[in-house]
Amino acid sequence: MQLFAACAWTALACLLSGAAEARSATGNRVLVVVPKPESLQKFSHVLGSLEQRGFEVTTSQAGNGTMALHVGGERAFDHAMLLAPGSKRFGAGLTISDFTRFVDDGGNLVLAASSETSDFHRRLAAQFGVEFEKPGTQVTDHVSNLKDGSGDGSGGDHTIVASTRFAEAPAVLSRRFTQRNADRVYFKGIAHRCSESPLLVPLLSAARTTYSGKDALADGTVASGQALGLVSVFQARGNARVAVSGGVSLFTDALLQRAGDANRQFVDDVLQWTFQEKAVLRSTGHRHFLEATGERPEHYRINNEIVYEIDLSEYHDDAWHAYGSADDVQFEATMLDPLIRATLNRTKAADGASAATYRGRFRLPDRYGTFTFRVNYKRTGLSNVDVRDTVGIWPLRHDEYPRFLVVAYPYYVGALVMALGFLALCMAWLWSAEPSRAKGHAKSKTD
Repeated sequence: MQLFAACAWTALACLLSGAAEARSATGNRVLVVVPKPESLQKFSHVLGSLEQRGFEVTTSQAGNGTMALHVGGERAFDHAMLLAPGSKRFGAGLTISDFTRFVDDGGNLVLAASSETSDFHRRLAAQFGVEFEKPGTQVTDHVSNLKDGSGDGSGGDHTIVASTRFAEAPAVLSRRFTQRNADRVYFKGIAHRCSESPLLVPLLSAARTTYSGKDALADGTVASGQALGLVSVFQARGNARVAVSGGVSLFTDALLQRAGDANRQFVDDVLQWTFQEKAVLRSTGHRHFLEATGERPEHYRINNEIVYEIDLSEYHDDAWHAYGSADDVQFEATMLDPLIRATLNRTKAADGASAATYRGRFRLPDRYGTFTFRVNYKRTGLSNVDVRDTVGIWPLRHDEYPRFLVVAYPYYVGALVMALGFLALCMAWLWSAEPSRAKGHAKSKTD
């Protein structure tokens, strides 16, 4: 495979940074696909930032016949960036299934489009619930756009639109984009629509005055306002991540220099989240046991008092830390339907601990059978945590039921009174005589 370096200064920046390990929780191998070698100069800032953070960046032309996502049945890369929206072919015939398999195997993907997006990109984006607008369209805004500094608002590029409509995803975006007066992010490209999939989040949507059409005069307008998605993120059930941008220019040096610091921060946030450098959540252990003894039996009995604990860690800043920002971690004990659903409380973690323990005490239901103890924690932007155990709950043995209950005293007294009454009746019947029969018997003897 004929590979070429990104840029001379990005390689020098990586060397000077001294970064030896990637900050990603899943790996440091990145494949960047561009339409042609000279296109690399357009993305020098993004590529240099990746190398400074310790990634091993491999660049390849879209039509390179030796480019492959899998080698020997294993992923050849941990992350991939497709920055060639007009390319109709990748590698030696890579198909949509190859890219979806890459994501299914845990690879992370960045998909950038433009007004000239190929049908291949459209079909690939559709796999993640994203539908681009018609070919040749682009977003336009005559009010919120990148001005040229003339001051009268008449200048500037009206196809470089501005937006502050961000999703409520603090795990993905920096605080400057989630607060009330969020910074503007500038975008140039094609809009898209998002499906109702819970795995898909429209991270950046268009402003009210933005529309999608084929030219600046709004001929052929097809959509406008918040219905237009600009950048969306997708997290698979296996926690692989995908970012879809309708504008490849979002990652170019030209727009990053014109738009300013907010755009650079936004691009860094999207790439850091997609490449799993932050907001990565995992369970390092879980356990359940009897509260009285601290032991875990082979099976529990109904109404047992138990304790459930789970350890959660979050990856950010190149290390695992105790996950401490949640008050909504829930435990479920289910048998077809949840019979117990309760919130776990976070215990105090030691300074520098890599995991936080969430703990809860519960009384098992008065119902025996095969139960599932489960913590299914899914929050926007965070990795999914789904931990489950299959547990048997048995009824009490005949000698384990409580005896002489206070509430049963009336029944005890009633049974005792009935027994005493029966004995008294028997005694009265046994020792009582029948006078009439005795007198008749004596009279017959005298006769």
